[in-house]
Amino acid sequence: MTAALRPWTGDAADYLAGSAQMLAELEPGVRAFTHVDVDAARTAATRAVGPLAGMPVAVKEIIDVDGMPVTFGSIVFAGRIATEDAEAVARLRRAGAVVVGMTTTTPFACGTTTGTDNPHRPGHTPGGSSAGSAAAVGAGMVPVALASQSQASTLRPASYCGAWGFKPSHLRLPRAGMHLLADVLDDLGLIAASLDNLDAVFGVLAEPSRVPVAPSGPLRVGRLRLDDGGLPRRATVAALDDLLSRLAGPDVTVATDTPVLAETDRLLAGSGRTCFDLFAAQSASRLAHYAAAGETDPRLREMVGHAAALGADGAARALARRDRLRGAWAQLAEHYDVLVALATTNPAPAGHAGTGCRRLPATSSLLGIPALTAPWLTVDGLPQGVQLLGFEGRDEELLAAARVLAETGVNA
Repeated sequence: MTAALRPWTGDAADYLAGSAQMLAELEPGVRAFTHVDVDAARTAATRAVGPLAGMPVAVKEIIDVDGMPVTFGSIVFAGRIATEDAEAVARLRRAGAVVVGMTTTTPFACGTTTGTDNPHRPGHTPGGSSAGSAAAVGAGMVPVALASQSQASTLRPASYCGAWGFKPSHLRLPRAGMHLLADVLDDLGLIAASLDNLDAVFGVLAEPSRVPVAPSGPLRVGRLRLDDGGLPRRATVAALDDLLSRLAGPDVTVATDTPVLAETDRLLAGSGRTCFDLFAAQSASRLAHYAAAGETDPRLREMVGHAAALGADGAARALARRDRLRGAWAQLAEHYDVLVALATTNPAPAGHAGTGCRRLPATSSLLGIPALTAPWLTVDGLPQGVQLLGFEGRDEELLAAARVLAETGVNA
């Protein structure tokens, strides 16, 4: 069997039979799960009612699922069994979804790497920290998995594993029962096999939007480099160029190299570093505690040391820059409905020493805006995501824009 997205069919018995087969044949090599119980999911599916009745989901192992082992990817919490559902899991269950199992994460969703392999090319990273969630969806084991993002942890692995990934507006999805490190950055994320699946689960999890829908008309798209540092290879840039050339038409206008876009890229230069500064500053005290308790992942000590070097003044400067950039980004709504960029600098790199470059996907976390990665490109035989960025609170508009783009140039 080979890795391929398997969107939800609505037939729980048939889908879960396929999941069992995929798990038996692919999971020994992919290693996406820390705990799995298809039989329990099948039993739960026979009683399930609601808009997601019988839909199997996987859950990143920093999000509590009652009765399942949730150790936050760390030896510090070895043997921990969750005693209640996180709010997001409870909402999914009330809508009829069933939990297949827990997926791998780097320690505390900030560590160096996991033992999970990329389902599309063995020996390549699936990304992180939501490695298992992306690999499980990318391999076709489940249609949807819960993830999280503080910097790049949903968008990057979704891009590398050829899945849809969604990092919503900050605090748009419930965080209760999820291990948190950085209050201004941490968010629940979604990884899905299709836009329809993502849309359905987001509708169940999200509080209703209070932002009015923008007027209808041609979709205004602007292209950004974001904080790429010139890292994308020529083939990666060419793949996005080709896609954008097919998007323009009566329903979509595409702008590149305008003064507004150039100024936005100039303002965002170094935003990946600013995001890391904030993440380190806000998480240092907890990470120091975990390191002292026995967690050996070197990234924890690296972040604690970075926060110490940054100091209170440096942390304050990072937070002030975040506020300035958020204000500048909001003004882009006067010119564009959606901004497009690469989701990751390139496809998944070989090896497992790290989880890849976080620069491009970290921008949305810093700004608190919704961002979506769509599996629309292939580079060197590997998946490469296209990142769509919207405006705070307008998550539904971003999902609708993705649908317009999918129905125009992507499927042309």
